[in-house]
Order: sequence, then C-alpha cells, then structure tokens
Amino acid sequence: MDEKSKIRWQKGWKTVLGAILAVLFSGIVRAFGIYVFVSPNNFAPGGINGIAVLLEYIFHVSSGWFLLALNIPLFFVAYFCLGKREAVISTLSMLLSSGLLILFDMIPGFSGMRYTPETPILAAIASGIFLGVALAITIKSCGTSGGTTVLASLVNKKYRNISVGWLTSVFDACVVFASIFVYNVGSSFTVRLNPVLLALISLFVTSKVCDGILQGFKTAYRFEIITNQPEEIAAEIMARTHHGVTAVIAQGMYSHAEHTMLICIIRKRQIAEIQRIIKKYPDTFAEFAPTSEVYGKFLK
Repeated sequence: MDEKSKIRWQKGWKTVLGAILAVLFSGIVRAFGIYVFVSPNNFAPGGINGIAVLLEYIFHVSSGWFLLALNIPLFFVAYFCLGKREAVISTLSMLLSSGLLILFDMIPGFSGMRYTPETPILAAIASGIFLGVALAITIKSCGTSGGTTVLASLVNKKYRNISVGWLTSVFDACVVFASIFVYNVGSSFTVRLNPVLLALISLFVTSKVCDGILQGFKTAYRFEIITNQPEEIAAEIMARTHHGVTAVIAQGMYSHAEHTMLICIIRKRQIAEIQRIIKKYPDTFAEFAPTSEVYGKFLK
C-alpha cells in the first residue's frame, strides 16, 4: 500500500469510527431522555420513539423491547432501499437506545431517577433537549435520523412530489394524535389533550435544539452596504468592530450608476455600532441578515 492509499485509508477509518462513536453517544442521550422524562410523564413524542412509549403504557413492558422490534424491519428497509452506511449507523444508535431502556429497568434503584414534576411541561422541555441533541448527532453522522424518516424516504422514492420532511411530520402527528386514545381514557376531552400538548412542546424543543446544533450556535450578522463613500465607511467599521470589510463593485440597474458594495460579518452586539456609522452617510443603502456557523478567524 503506497503512502497516499495509507493516508486515505486512515482518514476513512477515522471518519467511520468517529461516526459510530457519535451515534452511540446519541443512543445513550436518547435512551436517557425517554426513560427519565418521557415515559413517566405520560406523553409520546412523534416517531418510532413515541410508538414505543405508547405501547409501554398499554402493555406495561419496557419501551426498549418495542423500540427494538419496530426498528429491526426498518433496518432491512433502509439497508436494501436507501443506503447501507446510513442503515447500519442509525440502527446502531437505536439498538443501543433499546438495550439501555431495557437495562435501566433492571438496575435496582435506577427508576428513582425518573422525573415527574408537578408541572409536566418541564419534563416536555427537558425531553425535547435530550431528543434534539440525539437527533442532531444522528443526522450529522449518517444523514438520516432513522425511524419514521426511513418510511418517509421510501414513500418519497415513489412519490417525488411529496417531501421527506412533510411525510415525517405527518407520521409524527399521527403518533401524537393517537395519544388522545391511549392516555387518560375515560377522562374529559380537555384532560386527554394534555399528553398531546406535552408532546407538541417536546417536538418543538427537539426541532429547535436539533436545528441549533446542525446550523450552529455561532451565529453572526452579514451587512451589505451600498455606498459612494466606501473608504470612509470601511475604515470606520474596521476601526470600531475589528472585523474586515470586503468591497465589491455594484451597478444599479435603474440608474446604471456604479457604486461600491461593502460586505462585513459582525457579532450581534455590534449591530447598533454599524447602524450608527451608516447614519452618518445619508446616501448609503444597507441591509443585514443573520448568518449561521461562521468559520475562520472571525470567532477567534
């Protein structure tokens, strides 16, 4: 094996190992979130996790067994229809989650860790955080979250006009809606809505946490400033914010006059400073928008 092949093999091995370790960690986080915050508070988040939790409530058997039984057929579907790498890695995470959920019930005293607050919304928020972290790690590592996403991807292969995200949301909604007929049976309709509302809160927090991790919490703002006084404005921005400025020649399509467009990336707390600078130049036009996951020297 030549040197280049050896380096390529080492990089490939490290990438696979890193993905496996990350997804195994996501399995631990997911199992902890379900066991401690979801199951004891009688609500079911969407997806395969939610189905397993509902079945646990009905049959009084650990959700780990149901999670295992539901994911085995999904593994074969994903393996033969979607992609071998994605199927194997996402299934590893689910297998670990299933095993841990079963193991937690067997550990003496571990059930005392289950969190049942007087205000269940706290449990919904906490579960959303844990499940959001687990989901983001899984997606980053193998490009899919497994579970109902596999079914959604399979339907999408036949019906391309239906998006995977929309189908996944429909599956999640069906699971959440089913909880009306599982929890608090015989109670008033308003009482039976509680599990649905808790599940929606959990799903919302899960989505926000997952998006935050995938898109990056290192958000900044991108200013685009069109001006005829680029030197003065750029010098002032660089002096006050300590960030670089890029100049681009721009032409107005109405007047066909040439201007300079200044582009700079700043931190959120520096927006007011930029606005004060721009106000000194009344003929200047500017717009700004948030940008995510900034790389390079900006954050150092």
